[in-house]
Amino acid sequence: MPRRNDIGSSDSISARTSLWVNGSFLLCAAGLWLEHLRRSLSTPLEFDDAYMFYRYALHVRQGLGMSWNLDGVHTFGETSQLWGVPVLLLTYLPLSASKALIVGSWVCSVGMIWTVSWAVSQNATSRYMRSAWRVASIVALPLMLTYMFRVNAVTGMETMLAAMLCAAFAGGVLVWSRGAARPEFVALLGLLLFLARPESAVVVMLMPALVGLYSLGGTKRGLSVLLGVFLASLALDLIACKAYYGTPFPLSLYMKSRHGYEGYAVSWHPFTGIMMLLASCWPFVALLVLLVRRQDWRMVAVLLLPAVAVFAYLTTVTQIMGKNSRYYLPYLGLIVIPALLVLDRRIAEGRSAVGLLPSRRVKVLACCAVIAGMAVLYVNQRVIKMRQLSYAVDRMIERRNDIYDPEHFETTATVRLPVASGYEEFVALTKRVIQPLPIGTTIAASEVGYVGAMAPHVNVIDIAGLNDTEIALSGFDMNALLARHPDIIWMPHNAYTFQRGLMIANPKFLKDYDYFVGAASYGLALRRDSPIRPQIDREMQLFWADMYPGYKMSDYLAKAASWSGAKHAASSDDKITEEYEKDQLDYATQE
Repeated sequence: MPRRNDIGSSDSISARTSLWVNGSFLLCAAGLWLEHLRRSLSTPLEFDDAYMFYRYALHVRQGLGMSWNLDGVHTFGETSQLWGVPVLLLTYLPLSASKALIVGSWVCSVGMIWTVSWAVSQNATSRYMRSAWRVASIVALPLMLTYMFRVNAVTGMETMLAAMLCAAFAGGVLVWSRGAARPEFVALLGLLLFLARPESAVVVMLMPALVGLYSLGGTKRGLSVLLGVFLASLALDLIACKAYYGTPFPLSLYMKSRHGYEGYAVSWHPFTGIMMLLASCWPFVALLVLLVRRQDWRMVAVLLLPAVAVFAYLTTVTQIMGKNSRYYLPYLGLIVIPALLVLDRRIAEGRSAVGLLPSRRVKVLACCAVIAGMAVLYVNQRVIKMRQLSYAVDRMIERRNDIYDPEHFETTATVRLPVASGYEEFVALTKRVIQPLPIGTTIAASEVGYVGAMAPHVNVIDIAGLNDTEIALSGFDMNALLARHPDIIWMPHNAYTFQRGLMIANPKFLKDYDYFVGAASYGLALRRDSPIRPQIDREMQLFWADMYPGYKMSDYLAKAASWSGAKHAASSDDKITEEYEKDQLDYATQE
């Protein structure tokens, strides 16, 4: 048994001093986190996907159920079934959509810190670490000073809810392995985690199995109950979703598979995302490497191997909007928790601060210092070309599809329209053109989050298929889109080279629509025989005057268009991806 002569005893530090130190750390962390919330609320949320949840919530309140459009057809567009519940509750607060979403994810980030602290304290052996408040004082500041954690805390997405539940599940599994928790309770935590992030089923299935495999604790009967309850609940959820939505899985699962985006021109660098996450939590990685002992490896493996497995799976999907390690951060607790438990075990052994680093590990310490230094340079200095290594791995992992040549237009314009920031154009187009349109108007676009949330009275055809069952299951078809008679088509993002080409090449497109090249960055098409065309024209004039003063609108009306349909191998040198192919680690140097 480990000795309990730890730093929480009177031999090492007084209880009063410990209370003051821990309290000071927690107060400092709370102040920083409240300031982070204040600063985030002072600027509008620009994460477009988050607004999709808000649109669904508004339609639920209107009695339409989980429907993306006004036809009441249930749509499985929410990848996170669970995140839709708090978003629905947030719509009742006297807050704008932007502020409500920010507050929701921020609260969950606080919850994540607490669940990590709970998970460690419930499985600690030292007296010091058996207090969740003491653990929180250790974990809060390092996480809050981490850019990846801070930025994901205010995206309005389910990331922090999933991170909170993942930490709770990991802690629950370890408590169950000691016989101190019922397997049914742990299975329920696993189900909630699955409802927050579907790919987490890998973690929920693998972690208890590893407990049994490594004889870490628990019973065979308990393991059977845990996995059986989870699988039964999972099956019921899939059956219910199939009955309600017509598909058992979120539409994103169909669209973000290997072949879901033919000709998609942007790389989201899945391996670089993993490197970014590891670099951001390097203090915990260093703790794990320096303090782990042979007797710890089973516990560490039980927590780390599921993270490795789910990371491996995530590299196989198209991680759209996956910047700042968003897809990986929900599993941050699987790195932090074992690191702190290893620290706890060394404390329980009665080691001093020096004793925690035995001489035989001096070389390891030196190596870690070098790695940490390289990580800092990797994040902050362009002169080190390590990014090219991670990009090379990304290229091998992604096996990206070919990119189609851009379409060409004939206009009387001599210069291109200026391009504003994406969010600025989203707001201007929505407020000037789409919001004033009457109920039942139909638009088509690929960037549908903000537009959909701010104009819930308008039908929005999601060309990307994430909120359109027909497109997700059958693929994009321009004739089918035209048959739905959208009044306005906001062309897909330039990265969708195949869809854009199909749209332009269709002879009905320029016959039925007036297309303004480059308007709102991607181009706007207005249906000629739309019953509300006079109103659309008036709103377009206001939008054009705001966004493009000095540019004549008629000069950008397409007279003719062509598309070769030719394609070439994807390259980071493609102009179409220039903005997005920048080093994603630049995000870490914004503050």
